[in-house]
Amino acid sequence: MKKYNSKLFKNNVLRKSWVEVDLDAISHNVSMIRAYLGKTIYLAVVKADAYGLGVLPIAKTILQNGADKLGLVTLEECIELRRAGITAPLLNMGPVWQEQADIVLKYDIEQLVYQLPVIEAISKAATKAGKTAKIHFKVDTGMSRYGVHFSQAGTAIAKAAYLPNIAILGVMTHFPMSDELDKSFALLQIERFKALRRRVEDMDIHIPLWHTANSGAVLDLPQAHFNMVRVGLMNFGYFPSKQVKRPFQLEPAMSVKSKIVEIRKIHRGDTVGYGRRFMAEKDEQIGVLPLGYADGYDRKIRSGGQVLIHGKRVPIVSGLCMDAFFVRLTDFPDVRIGDTATLMGIDDEEEISPHDIAGIIGSVSYEVISRFGKRLPRVYLQKGRIVEIHNYQLRN
Repeated sequence: MKKYNSKLFKNNVLRKSWVEVDLDAISHNVSMIRAYLGKTIYLAVVKADAYGLGVLPIAKTILQNGADKLGLVTLEECIELRRAGITAPLLNMGPVWQEQADIVLKYDIEQLVYQLPVIEAISKAATKAGKTAKIHFKVDTGMSRYGVHFSQAGTAIAKAAYLPNIAILGVMTHFPMSDELDKSFALLQIERFKALRRRVEDMDIHIPLWHTANSGAVLDLPQAHFNMVRVGLMNFGYFPSKQVKRPFQLEPAMSVKSKIVEIRKIHRGDTVGYGRRFMAEKDEQIGVLPLGYADGYDRKIRSGGQVLIHGKRVPIVSGLCMDAFFVRLTDFPDVRIGDTATLMGIDDEEEISPHDIAGIIGSVSYEVISRFGKRLPRVYLQKGRIVEIHNYQLRN
């Protein structure tokens, strides 16, 4: 970030720990994906507050750069975008209850469905409102989460297709392992999905959209693109795994930063933090950063974790507190109180990626980026300058 001392930053980032979002990187990534997909319909997944980056600025940027639809997983997420003036097609990929049918119609949501009573309730609500409800039928080809089992899906789709005021816009399924080297199960799912499509076509039921591909399948399984894909993590600048192909360049859009608020000189035998996990064997300099596990920075990061300060890797020591953690500054005498540490992101030629953090804590990059909480303001940049700040605790 270029302008830390701007009035906007001073007035809205009081704690001096924040998430930084580069909207130019989002624009670049979406443009690259759009060009790669050609005419295939591009649904950008912005669930979970755009994976923690902040859904409103991200959704607007994504739509401005070529995405066709937005994907979410709760009605609340859809309503938030509609109330903010987003008019693009929204697909709610989470389940709804029968009594929520009116909400689906009111906010013009394309709704995932698979339970006949829910579909009937949506049909009844649409008929009463004089509208046509838009649904996407979910099929379980092997994820075992949501959807009608593929062996029974043809019959279920036929029942839904003949309900009044219902338009089945799409049929969808999901891959549990599309970003792994072994594609055998994903290929089996594709064959199951194709067989279902043939059966539906044989029943003379026309459904315009068939979609299976998440980010991993977009890269490695072109036969899974059909006529729409659902891209999530890549919008934000990260490939889903180290195993997938990388046919274009992505730019990481998210950084997590905090300022050094204290530097402690400790002596041989002194300890640091809860549990006294770090004991000094000589005189040491310890820096304190005001961010902790309550902000979504996993406690397990202490085992081999680092931050970047002045483009150098600085080790984390002791355990993380709820609101703070410690770094060993003994070998970095030029670091001062007020200097910025990058917990995730790029500093000079060094980078700590969400994949790096995920490897330390035994998780996945999706969890890493989405866990940074609302106590951390979101600072949005374009052309290296702050253009917007969302401090959720100050409601701005």
